[in-house]
Amino acid sequence: MASKSVVRRMLAGVAALMIVAACSSPEPSGSLLYSATRSWSNGMVERVEVYADGKTIMSHGDYDERVTLPDDQMSELAAAAALGVDAGSSSDDPILGVTIGTDTEVRPAALTPGSIAALLNTLLDSHTLHE
Repeated sequence: MASKSVVRRMLAGVAALMIVAACSSPEPSGSLLYSATRSWSNGMVERVEVYADGKTIMSHGDYDERVTLPDDQMSELAAAAALGVDAGSSSDDPILGVTIGTDTEVRPAALTPGSIAALLNTLLDSHTLHE
């Protein structure tokens, strides 16, 4: 009888962990601030969306990842976005398209060091702004 009680407690603990994991998924609740689409010459397309609450959704082909950016990284993105998006070259691989808020997408965007395009590109690679 004692083993049935232990099993029940273990199952209850596993169920509780599953509920916590499902509830802690970083779903965006703020407005979309920045997005970038990275298109490779082999046809692969990746996308990143950063929301006002720091929630970030990255799509790498058929695979999605979700992270929450800390305040310092959100401030870094905001400072870079305030400088706008410079046009890049259509010969780049990958081609990066960047949108700030509801502005028109700049495609191709230049990957100037420290720019919003370069930061979003790093985010797609490293899932953080600081490798």
